[in-house]
Amino acid sequence: MTTKPPKTPDASPDTGLPEALVDLGHHVLHLFADAGRGHKLSQQQVELVCAVIVRGSVGMSELGTLLHVEKSNLSNLVDRLEQRGLVVRTRDPNDRRATHVALTDQGTTVAMTIYDDVTAHLRALLHQVPARDQRHLATIARKITHDAPT
Repeated sequence: MTTKPPKTPDASPDTGLPEALVDLGHHVLHLFADAGRGHKLSQQQVELVCAVIVRGSVGMSELGTLLHVEKSNLSNLVDRLEQRGLVVRTRDPNDRRATHVALTDQGTTVAMTIYDDVTAHLRALLHQVPARDQRHLATIARKITHDAPT
């Protein structure tokens, strides 16, 4: 049996929003996983290409932190994507010890196709939600993600 944490004076009302956000997060992750499978990519590989496309060239240390992946597992993950021609490793010109990962043209195409597939699916689901509510939800979602600790 799950117990709810005690309410404090500053606690927000029990709106069900946290649970709804968790459900939505899982749904979006499944959409990304499904879209990635169409390109023969694992969920971790999809997360990696999405992290790189958002940030451009990413250092291996930062990428490991973003993906919560151990260094050796990250190297293997990048190796597999590099073999498929989706990413390339480059040395930092200012620090020869540092390696960066960037998407190739093919990797960018695959990452954007996955992103477009997911957003199209979400747009279809949101079709029944009034535009005013969609804009309000978008504002709230951006505030939550912008203010979230990294």
